[in-house]
Amino acid sequence: MVLTIVMASTGPEPEAEMTGSIPRLGGVCLQLERWGVFGWDIIGQTYTTADQESANWRNPPRTNPACEIVPEAEYLITLPANSPTDVYRVCGLADERPCLEFTMLEP
Repeated sequence: MVLTIVMASTGPEPEAEMTGSIPRLGGVCLQLERWGVFGWDIIGQTYTTADQESANWRNPPRTNPACEIVPEAEYLITLPANSPTDVYRVCGLADERPCLEFTMLEP
């Protein structure tokens, strides 16, 4: 019971709200995570522009993914179909940018 209270008070504070897609500056090699009972749970990873454009979050994730080399730009990130309302974050696997936390709202 104490663990639950501590985790609830130290959980994420999302920076944005979205209903389907959000922009992120950086590359296309990303990891999508969802806030769970014990911290962040990995949903999947993208490695190419095609993955990102089609919301193809590959799971299980790779340890050392071969990322497509693309120019640093603003890319549109789309969640998998039927993603529930929850707190998520997207982290770059090949860039040094901080993770972007957001809340998925009902479409």
